[in-house]
Amino acid sequence: MLVEREAELAALSRAVDSVLAGSGALVHIEGTPGSGRSALLERLRGLADDSGALVLSASGAASERTFRFGLARRLLRGLSEAARVEAATRPSTIDTGGDSATGDAPDVPVASSTADRPRDALPPAGEDADSQAGTVPISVLHSLHALLVRTSAVRPVVLVVDDLHFADDASLRCLVHLVARLRGMRVLIAAVLGAGREPERDRAALMHEFTAAAGHRLRPGPLSAAATGDLVRARLDVDAEFAACCHELTGGNPRDLVRLLDQAVAHAVHTEPDQVAWLHELAGDDRRRRLAKELTAPAALVARSVVALGEHADPALVQQLSELDPVRYDDALRALEPWFEVRVDRIAAISPEVADDVLAVVDEQADAEDDLHLRAAELLHGHGRPPEAVADQLLLVNSALPDRGVLRLREAAAAVRPRVPETAARYLRRALLDLDPAGADRARLLAELGSVELAFDVGSAVRHITQAVPRLPGVRERAEVVAQLPLTAAGALPQVAELVQRVQGELGPPSDADGQLALRLEARTRYAELEDAATHPAAAARLGELGAGAGSAAERELRVVLLSAVTLSGRAPAAEVAGMARELLEQEPANASTAVHSMLAYLPPLLLAAGAPEGLESWLGLAGENARQRGATGTEAVVAAERSLLLMSSGQLAPARSVALTAFELADPARNEAMVLPVCALGTVARRLRDPELADRVLQLPGAAHDLRLFATRRLLQSAMALQNGQPQSALAHVLDCGRRLEQSGWHGTAMYSWRPTAALLHHRLGARHAAAGLAEQELERARQWGAPAQLGLALRVLATVTGGSRGVRLLRESVQVLRTGTDELVLAQALTALGSALADRAPAESEALIAEGRLLAARCNAAPAEDGPEPHSAPNTAELTRAEEVVAGLAALGHTNQDIADELRISRRAVEKRLSAVYRKLGVDGRAGLAAAVRRRIPAERPVRGA
Repeated sequence: MLVEREAELAALSRAVDSVLAGSGALVHIEGTPGSGRSALLERLRGLADDSGALVLSASGAASERTFRFGLARRLLRGLSEAARVEAATRPSTIDTGGDSATGDAPDVPVASSTADRPRDALPPAGEDADSQAGTVPISVLHSLHALLVRTSAVRPVVLVVDDLHFADDASLRCLVHLVARLRGMRVLIAAVLGAGREPERDRAALMHEFTAAAGHRLRPGPLSAAATGDLVRARLDVDAEFAACCHELTGGNPRDLVRLLDQAVAHAVHTEPDQVAWLHELAGDDRRRRLAKELTAPAALVARSVVALGEHADPALVQQLSELDPVRYDDALRALEPWFEVRVDRIAAISPEVADDVLAVVDEQADAEDDLHLRAAELLHGHGRPPEAVADQLLLVNSALPDRGVLRLREAAAAVRPRVPETAARYLRRALLDLDPAGADRARLLAELGSVELAFDVGSAVRHITQAVPRLPGVRERAEVVAQLPLTAAGALPQVAELVQRVQGELGPPSDADGQLALRLEARTRYAELEDAATHPAAAARLGELGAGAGSAAERELRVVLLSAVTLSGRAPAAEVAGMARELLEQEPANASTAVHSMLAYLPPLLLAAGAPEGLESWLGLAGENARQRGATGTEAVVAAERSLLLMSSGQLAPARSVALTAFELADPARNEAMVLPVCALGTVARRLRDPELADRVLQLPGAAHDLRLFATRRLLQSAMALQNGQPQSALAHVLDCGRRLEQSGWHGTAMYSWRPTAALLHHRLGARHAAAGLAEQELERARQWGAPAQLGLALRVLATVTGGSRGVRLLRESVQVLRTGTDELVLAQALTALGSALADRAPAESEALIAEGRLLAARCNAAPAEDGPEPHSAPNTAELTRAEEVVAGLAALGHTNQDIADELRISRRAVEKRLSAVYRKLGVDGRAGLAAAVRRRIPAERPVRGA
């Protein structure tokens, strides 16, 4: 089919004309099967015949690649008769036209018998069987050239070669020699090479030399949609949608289009609503029918082998898997050419549909299929292919695997585990199917599966490990498996804690051989006791027993658990905790692990709680980059959450918000151990910013009742949002509920979950001054014991707020002094502003200086320094107060209670609270203590503040 081939036909005409004019030429035709390559060759033959040229044709064959000079003999045999006819009339010598490479023009003797008999110019078949495939004697090359020169001198010669990619090496070398010497001869050589074919390494140079000499290059492509539509409508009365479907199904390939239209005509297709869908079925049926018809038994076996090997189907492996001898294998490849692309490094179906058709057409028994995949697995293993390629074959075996199959799956799981633990788990699950359910080997494999699943599904990992451990025969073996469990698993599930304790008891006291295992088991037992207040004194004592130094990895793991216990319970000062945590951090490389339950999940929060963030930024940067490079998204989320907490510790709330959101979006909600820190970080940011959007994202997640960290984060956030919505009673209820749970667990010292400052200010706001002072005094006492600047400075400011008077000023001065030694500039800005407001009447100059410094620090943090309240705010809403809000704000600033304001304005107390909440939000303050100064700054003195 030569539709839309005008450019190619014009090129062929020019090539024939140039040869008739005495200029040799090479035409290189390249294209996919069915694109019209052979039709173009046929048109060239017709043009050459019409011009009176001698046309000689031959085609390469895959089965004849091993026959030296096979294609050359078929192509040049027609020169014999032409040579005899020409010999009767030629003179004694003839000018050969010279060698294009040298410019010489030697005369060729007329009497050369070799020139008269072209077959004699080539060695007899079989005579040079010991010669190398691509070597050709120079005498043969000169004789062929001389023969072609003599013949073309009398009559133009056109040599047409189809499927040159299947030519034997000797014939290819002969053609390369001839195309380099076409100048001055009336010889046209035209050859077809399959598109995209990559020659073998030793043929690549020859192929390149051949194609580089081409003066005319033809690349017939697919038909356009318009041309396809014209051809379709010429044969069928159909609509545009039907024609477009034909183009889609065939990709514009002329051969495939003709075949599809033949089938459509045979089935009397016409335009109906369901005909387009039926056309898809017709195309698939026709493809499978042709495939079934053309597949010989060897070809079917090769096709099955190709599909089975997939991306590893290189020609050598396919031949070994098909178990065919070279000749039958080459024949099979020739038969498969319309369906498969054969390259030097791979054989592949031309489309996924063809691969599916092979499976449908070649109907093998199940046992034969299993045997094919088993042999493919061993073949790939024997040739050093990746273990996962071997395992993928074994996954397709439905029958029981032999022992070597189970071994191959375990090898593959070990190889891919660092990169794709989910795939490793698939291999191990398949291996489990063929092991004795009661045997120790199955228990070991089950434990191995659990250890792999720890990276992505802790729930399944814990289930499999707890199933496997009781079946393992030795105590040490059981201890080694249990020691792999993450610390969080022991703390979350009672049955895991019981298992750990039981195995720890079986192992007994630490010994030289089992000392490290005993320490790892102890770490898990201690972690399970973190929420048990009665165990905290023992944890502090045990930490003292270990003394200084980081020790082994197992000892470091135990130390970090014990440090967590003393930090949460406040049984050691912050400076001491920071020193031990930093010592551990120095022994823990940032790229040591990508597991979310590794040490990197525990050490940074300890240093931040102790107010010692120095060096964490670079350490977390390296840990995050390592997680990204290894594709450990869960670990990347944990590191991002810790970076957010680090930013918050210096008052950088805007970047902390962005990083916390990144952590939250990276974390997988199905994996609790990877969600805890991201949720806590985002919840803390939302609480400090009073951000309802972030709060909704955190509170909409289902809470984990067993995790105290998540419980405390949610309760404190619910309290902040209730206060934001003008519900101080509800806010107080949430924070007190959080406090009761934390106190029951003995968590007295953690800054992230500090609840007393909020509770004290809420009591103060609601008029419960005694309760407020009691909580504030307790917080200050614990903060002094802990010693971290941020927590101590906050405690001092809160007590100053609920106390007032001269003592309040003294406490605020101390708060500022303490916070200047810390890193949180926003908390310092709050303290400065609060102290400045308290000194407004006593020392106006100092007051202005303090407030100005507070505003400067707050501006650096891109926030507003609320005069009091436990939480810093984002920049205040700049919306103007309404008239009603200004009146209520003015009365409140003068010291009137909510009930007094309600009575004077003759509105409900609920309306007063609602308007005050809006005022606090817009002015960026938290309560009445900061309201007076804010109102003075915003409302001109001459504006009345009373009256409705």
